[in-house]
Amino acid sequence: MKLVKYLIFLLLAVIGLFLFVANFSSVASSYECKGEVAVGGSKVAKTVYIVHEEYRWWVGLWGDSAGNIKLEIPNEYAGYYGHIVEVGSQRQIYDSPNELKGNFSTLSKVLALQTPYGFFDGKCLTIH
Repeated sequence: MKLVKYLIFLLLAVIGLFLFVANFSSVASSYECKGEVAVGGSKVAKTVYIVHEEYRWWVGLWGDSAGNIKLEIPNEYAGYYGHIVEVGSQRQIYDSPNELKGNFSTLSKVLALQTPYGFFDGKCLTIH
């Protein structure tokens, strides 16, 4: 009977740990970024939106990314960059682990990112 109680307790502890990790493994911040998209030799003013999701330290136990970035260019494009490398206050943004697409500074809030519509460079403001 004691063994059954310990097994039930262990099962509940594992379920509780799983729920904690599933619900609290990242922190998301939303930004509005105003800047320019360079296409060829011309530049076009654009406002893009990103959601920067930073993973907690324990996610590093099973993954090598520090987070992800979701990008939206209103009425044009929605993209996902699933591999982020943290270098000080810089977040290097990769489309895949070996394809660098740009960077985001958590200090100055500057985003420089290659998009399908050209290279975006601009300053971001926190919106959420």
